[in-house]
Amino acid sequence: MTSQQPETTHGDVVQEHGHGHSVAAWAGVATALVGFLVLCLAVVFTSLVWGIVGGVTILASLVVGYALSKAGHGVKSASGHAVGVGRARH
Repeated sequence: MTSQQPETTHGDVVQEHGHGHSVAAWAGVATALVGFLVLCLAVVFTSLVWGIVGGVTILASLVVGYALSKAGHGVKSASGHAVGVGRARH
């Protein structure tokens, strides 16, 4: 049985989704990791204040990634559009 759709390779998936290779993605993940570190230390040392700080930092990582992406530091294709957006489906 043959398929009507072309076979998808790993390179196609990386190209379509950008695979997180952007300043926005790295900054968001780095901020989230700092937040998780603070949250883990808050659990070990039983500190509610540091737990709240860690949670807020984790939530702030979403804002950091989104803001940098909107500022033009997200993954872009050769045409300047975000990768995976408006791409023709096969």
